[in-house]
Amino acid sequence: MFANAKKILATTLALAASIYASERLYLAPFNMVGLNEDFGTAAERIMNAYIEDDGRFVLVNYTEEDSVKVGDRESANQKAIAHNCSKYLMAEFTRLGENVITSFKLYDVNKDAVIWSDRLKAKNPDDFDPIIQRVARNIGTKRKATNDNDIYSVTEQETKAPRKKGISSYYGVEILGDVPINAPKTHLSAGIGFFMFYDARDFFFSCDLTMSNMSENRSSENDKASLFDLGLSLYYPFGTSNITPFAGGGLAYSWRTTSSSDYDFGTDQESDGLSAKIGGGVVFNRASRIMFIAQVDYFFDFFTTPFYKKTDKKTDNGQSVLQKNNYYLNGLKFGLGLALGF
Repeated sequence: MFANAKKILATTLALAASIYASERLYLAPFNMVGLNEDFGTAAERIMNAYIEDDGRFVLVNYTEEDSVKVGDRESANQKAIAHNCSKYLMAEFTRLGENVITSFKLYDVNKDAVIWSDRLKAKNPDDFDPIIQRVARNIGTKRKATNDNDIYSVTEQETKAPRKKGISSYYGVEILGDVPINAPKTHLSAGIGFFMFYDARDFFFSCDLTMSNMSENRSSENDKASLFDLGLSLYYPFGTSNITPFAGGGLAYSWRTTSSSDYDFGTDQESDGLSAKIGGGVVFNRASRIMFIAQVDYFFDFFTTPFYKKTDKKTDNGQSVLQKNNYYLNGLKFGLGLALGF
C-alpha cells in the first residue's frame, strides 16, 4: 500500500511539473541584411539574456552543429522539433538608409502560420537593446512590443520630436476644490494652485501652493474659510507607463482665514500651522513635454481654525454675543493640473 502511495505521489508530481514547466523555445540565427554579422551575434546574446530573465520560456540556442541556414524557416522548424521545442523564434534586421527595421516572428512547430509577430524601427545599433528587451517581455502574448509604453526602454528613434522621453521636471497650474468635512457646515470651495513636479522614475516629488475660497464669501455666518497651503509631497508611481497611477502624501504650512466683519469685529480671523495629506492620482502623458495630473487627497490640520456663531444673548449695546468654536479642519481636496516639462 505504501509503495502504491509513493507511485501515486511521484505521478502527481510529474504531472504537475509537466503542467507548470515553461515552454521550450528555439532561437534561430538572426538574419542581418545590410549589417555586419557581429551585430547579429550581439543581438542574439541580448535576446537570450532577456528571455531568460523573463522566465516564460526555456531557451534553446542554435549551435554550429544544427547547420540552420539564416532565414530558412523549414530548417529552423526541424531543429526546433529535434530539440523538443514547441516554438521557435526568427528575427531579421534590415538596414534601410539611416534606419534599421527589426522584425520578429514566433512559430509553432506544428503550424505553418505565424502565431506572433512584431516590427520596430531602430535609429542605430544602440536601439537594439531596448527593442529586444521589449520583444522579450511581450513575445507570445496578446501585447505588442510596438505598444509597450514603458518609458525606460525607449529607443532613440522614438525620442525624435515631438516626443520627449527624457523630460523629468515640470511646472504647472491646477484647478482644485476642497470640502472640509468637520467644519460647522460642509461646503465645496473652488480654487487654484501652482506646482513644481519632478519625476525621479521610482518616486515623484512635488512642491505646490494652493488657494481656495479666496472671495469675500467666507464669513462665519456661512461657515466658509479660505485655505492656503504651501506643501512638499512624495509619491510612489505604480509602474513606468505613459499613464501612471501614484499614491503618497506630504506636509504643508497652512493658513486658514474666516471673516468676522459681519459681527462688528471688523477684521479677519486667521490661524496657521502644520497640516498633512495622503492620497493619490494619475499622471497622463508622462513621457511627453505636456503632462496632465488628476489627484485626490485627504488633508488634516494640526492646528485649530476659529468659527463664530451668534447666540441669543445681547451686549449692552444691543449687539449679538458670539460663541467661538475651534475646529481641526480636515477633508478632501481634489484637482486637475496641466504641466509643461523642461
